[in-house]
Amino acid sequence: MARIAEIEEREEALRAAMLASDVPALSLLIDDELVFTGPDGTVLSKDQDLSAHESGILRLSKLDLFDSRLHPIGETVLATMKADLAGTFAGTSIDGTYSYTRLWSQASGQWRVIAGHAARLG
Repeated sequence: MARIAEIEEREEALRAAMLASDVPALSLLIDDELVFTGPDGTVLSKDQDLSAHESGILRLSKLDLFDSRLHPIGETVLATMKADLAGTFAGTSIDGTYSYTRLWSQASGQWRVIAGHAARLG
């Protein structure tokens, strides 16, 4: 169960980094091969995700997670959760509840997100 505790810590670090648009921290938590599908269906790479934070295209003022669950699957951990979000993306207000799925994998001794998906609820 050590990996579950480590993923819980990583999830909190990821949440904090997203709120702060802390690109160096995000870079350490996201795998170079990331595939992330956003609520609008856009598929992003790690570089695109980091660029959105660095440029200010994405700014989060609220990211409150709830109903979080971790599911060990072989050598990976699937994280599912819901989040109340507030902020802006490309000048458009973000305000609502979203469902997230993230797949964590360990590479070079570090757990990193290799895939994810977000969908707006309601």
